[in-house]
Amino acid sequence: MRFVGKQKYNQPVDSTEKDMNETMSAIMPIQKTNINDISRDGRMKLAEETYRGESYFQTLFHCDETIISCTEHADNFRKEIIRILLEKNIIDQDLPLETLHDQLTDDIKAYDFAHGVNKLSTFFYETDQQFTSTYHHFLKFIREEVIKEPFWFQSTPTIRLHCPNSINGDLYPRYHSDIFYGHPPEEINIWLPLTKKLTGHGFSMMTTQKSRELLKKYNYDYPDFIKDATYDREFSKYCESLAHPVDAEFGEMIVFDSRCIHSGEPLKMHTRVSMDIRVLPLSQYEQINLQHQGTGRLKILFEPGHCYDSIDSDQLN
Repeated sequence: MRFVGKQKYNQPVDSTEKDMNETMSAIMPIQKTNINDISRDGRMKLAEETYRGESYFQTLFHCDETIISCTEHADNFRKEIIRILLEKNIIDQDLPLETLHDQLTDDIKAYDFAHGVNKLSTFFYETDQQFTSTYHHFLKFIREEVIKEPFWFQSTPTIRLHCPNSINGDLYPRYHSDIFYGHPPEEINIWLPLTKKLTGHGFSMMTTQKSRELLKKYNYDYPDFIKDATYDREFSKYCESLAHPVDAEFGEMIVFDSRCIHSGEPLKMHTRVSMDIRVLPLSQYEQINLQHQGTGRLKILFEPGHCYDSIDSDQLN
């Protein structure tokens, strides 16, 4: 009796067929499991693993956070913010950004409690080619002087304009890590103030150790933590006692481990303008076997061509 099927699959693979299979494997992306398809218990175990041991950031910088001088880029971005404010008719004259709140109506400064964003910041969800060129120039600096390896980067940085004495301003502090909202833990966070520190930037952060110890009390359950951080004022005060204010001056930026729990703080005397950027080294992205997705209304994927630009840092002009 001839076992045709068995004999067929025991035959050596033709070299042409082998080459074709390898080519298809190279161009067909590996199907990743979406993090939202994992059970809550499974995500808690992942969170515990994320906060255990040394992160890639710590292997690069040997710390949780580092302050880096970037005066030229801070000056360029500040000029760009003022230009866009003028072009969008939000202000009618050049002015110090620290006094921006004096020129604005209450409704444009008011925060949306659900998302912690004011109308003013939404004007910067879309910028223009001139701003993008300034941004890409900054990213090349990050590639050459800070990260020193290729990385994926946010297509559009997050620009925040926080004003004192705003409606719903008491929603801050709201302590969190971006990881809690779906970001991959392998990301590196960059925070760049575009206003002077004056009485403080209104931005505080915990060490990774304190972040880990606090999360452990929640059994690494991000949704439970977020609920308390959003609605429990006593818990917010406790978080403040564990955090330290960010000490970067204008002309400096802070680069930090994405596991650090942090929050904006209410401002009382001046406007604070800042920019958040998340970058993800290609070496780390290639090792990720999960598809990370935001928990916000857009449910954005943290993948090239989605949250991240379709080109990496080494392909910038």
